[in-house]
Amino acid sequence: MSTSLYSPCVSRLSKFCVFTTLVLIFLGAIVTTFDAGMAAPNAPHVDGTLLNPTTPGTDIPWYKNPPLLKEHGHRLVAMAMGLSIGVLAAMLWKNWTAFFVAVGFMFAADACRAFGWKGNVISQLRVWPAMVIFIAMLVGRLKRRGEKMTVDQGLVLAAYIGACVQAALGSLRVEIETAGNLALATNIRIFHGVFAQIFLALLVVLAARLSPVWKELGERPKIDGARKIHVMAIVLQWLYIIQLACAAYLRHRGLGLVIPTWPAAGTGMMPDVWTHAVGIHFLHTRVLPILITGHVIGLAIACLKRAAGEVRITRLGLALLAMVVVQFMLGVMIIWKGRHPHITNTHVIVGALICATTALLAARSWRVKA
Repeated sequence: MSTSLYSPCVSRLSKFCVFTTLVLIFLGAIVTTFDAGMAAPNAPHVDGTLLNPTTPGTDIPWYKNPPLLKEHGHRLVAMAMGLSIGVLAAMLWKNWTAFFVAVGFMFAADACRAFGWKGNVISQLRVWPAMVIFIAMLVGRLKRRGEKMTVDQGLVLAAYIGACVQAALGSLRVEIETAGNLALATNIRIFHGVFAQIFLALLVVLAARLSPVWKELGERPKIDGARKIHVMAIVLQWLYIIQLACAAYLRHRGLGLVIPTWPAAGTGMMPDVWTHAVGIHFLHTRVLPILITGHVIGLAIACLKRAAGEVRITRLGLALLAMVVVQFMLGVMIIWKGRHPHITNTHVIVGALICATTALLAARSWRVKA
């Protein structure tokens, strides 16, 4: 893989993209926990306005309506995150013309409202044509220069496409639920939640490559045991994604307390009656937490033994161990406290931090492996 020339501005912007994605995941958790996702029955507009709307059907500003404050605040951060990734792509591809043309096309799509086009159609016109134009201009100019796409350019392009997909999923979910298809809207919500953290992991890898630490790690002697750490981090990431998929399924279908006790799962340690919901809940609250905790203990030990001379590896292993212990306790408290909203939201953001830290460990251990 090729490496990046470190640029302080590019590195800081990539980290900002990671930060805004973490904030976005946390706000998304709040929206779901407090059932504010349909405070505005259209997306991305609210009552015909994109940035500073009033409550649909009233003159109340959005920031004075608690449910709309949560939902529209989530949308505003999403817009900021998407714009930041577009800027990062323009910087890495050295093509600001493509960025401004794509942004201009997004605003021009609103002109279709004058022809009576529906808001859900306009919302898709804001995303997909602009995305295609942006990518076509980036790739076209690169070919005209006779250059090959670097790894970092490929990663930021994937991140830009991922941001567009997330925006489209969020809009579709609202419009489909407004149309009355709750089952399909719920499935989109589940995928939207899982994809958000896969997207976060991608941004973390990109930010790691653009960081000055990446260059420093490349200049130090290789570590023989880093390969095992890298493989273990990848396995942990997959275990986490499976765990996250179970959590999203239970959360968005209102099945978070289908087994309302812990550690007992009925009259004993196993459920008295098995259904698909009980099975997924048992997997999420018993089987996977034990597997993940055991795996992270092994990963932390591997970091201490095999990368003892590199604190930028060992600290991540120890941080993962601490976060997984906290996450395990939060999961138990959610059951004991009947899905207390603050505990639930904290559980979501700690999970996102585990996802981000695992991705960072996987990237750094790849960089130093022999």
